Amino acid sequence: MKKKHLTITALVAVPAMALSLAACSSDDGGGDGGVDVNRVRVVLGSSSTTADTYQNAHAFTENVGEALGVDMKADAIGANQAFQTLDRAKSDGSTIMFFHDMAYLSVKYESQPEKFALENWTVGPVVSTNPGAAFLAADDAPYDDMVEAAEWLADNESETLTFAVEAGGTSELSLDAFYIWVADAYGDDVAERIKVFATGSDEEKNQALWAGNVDIIYGSIGGNTQYTEDDVEAKVKEKFLGITASERVEGYDIPTFEEMGIEVDGEPFTFDKEFFVLLPEDVDESFATALDEATAEAIETDAYIDELTANSFLTNYVPLDESTEYIEAKQERLESLIDQAPDFNDLAS
Repeated sequence: MKKKHLTITALVAVPAMALSLAACSSDDGGGDGGVDVNRVRVVLGSSSTTADTYQNAHAFTENVGEALGVDMKADAIGANQAFQTLDRAKSDGSTIMFFHDMAYLSVKYESQPEKFALENWTVGPVVSTNPGAAFLAADDAPYDDMVEAAEWLADNESETLTFAVEAGGTSELSLDAFYIWVADAYGDDVAERIKVFATGSDEEKNQALWAGNVDIIYGSIGGNTQYTEDDVEAKVKEKFLGITASERVEGYDIPTFEEMGIEVDGEPFTFDKEFFVLLPEDVDESFATALDEATAEAIETDAYIDELTANSFLTNYVPLDESTEYIEAKQERLESLIDQAPDFNDLAS
């Protein structure tokens, strides 16, 4: 599906939002514990305030909030609380959710209940991509990319490779692809020595690596480059082993899975981590439309683009009227991979 990049002026977005605010005010009022409709709470599926979800959400809330003329704030409360909060949210748009592909992967992986499946929300616009989702190892690891890691594992029959992985997340998906490829290329006896160490945030993954609990972590260019610089202490220094995105990130010499020949079902494995908005299923149409129009306006501004570019992210707008079909098609493609992968608990170290 072709992704659209639209520019819609604030003369369209703000009046539409004003209608929404007026309707909400008549229902709730601003006082006595009612919703302050001049604020939009954006709950995040991540609890970290330094990793890529928060970084993308900050660009979204600052710039889309300005286009809407409302105070829009990101609240990093983690996936469990975010889904529960959205499930209780009013239809006026005063609470929405910002997350990435884990929103639907976590349901498929059964780390979130079926009631949080995509069909039970209104899928808002897709807004950005992190093309730098990556695997990393300690700088002194005896391999420099993911293929070399597999070869090292095959050559050292008494060794294991332990990955820091968040159950139900994009890290588990990317590890599944690697596992399936290793099993096909080197045999099940090699793949069975791939293990997981359950972790949550990117900070926890880094700590697991530095403590020697894992060999490889899942991070990102935006979040981990600081640990790969020449002046970093040896005990925390890291190196990139590969990214899953469909193309290399400009300015970084990090190979993609496709370049390394990592395939699933005879096709190169590519996965672009995309960020999008989830709204209550019964969200007011006027709010959803105003949000989408404001997003289309804001995402074309220098401020939005520059903030994303600073962290090696990309603007990527799929409008409200196309986003559900777009995300569901991606979900269907990835679910066939998950069906072939081992159970998370079977890989636990």
